[in-house]
Amino acid sequence: MNVTVYSKPNCMGCTATKRLLTRLEIPHTIVDITDDVAAYEYVRSLGYTSAPVVVAELPDGMQHWAEFREERIRHLRRELDVIAYLNQELS
Repeated sequence: MNVTVYSKPNCMGCTATKRLLTRLEIPHTIVDITDDVAAYEYVRSLGYTSAPVVVAELPDGMQHWAEFREERIRHLRRELDVIAYLNQELS
């Protein structure tokens, strides 16, 4: 499971997204799209023109969204909890 936040400096939504991911203990990687042309092009290829863009690669597929979306982040936390529970039950 990988969560990547495509961010840029001085972006209030980016800061809020990173803070909530951290508070909910969701491991994530930050990529500054102003420093990484390939990352910027990837975000554009997903159809987004604003930051942040969150990309979550989960066992059942990839999810992505733009802007600060508290409900999506909280849903992601619940999904991760279910995945952890199922992995524990299967081992």
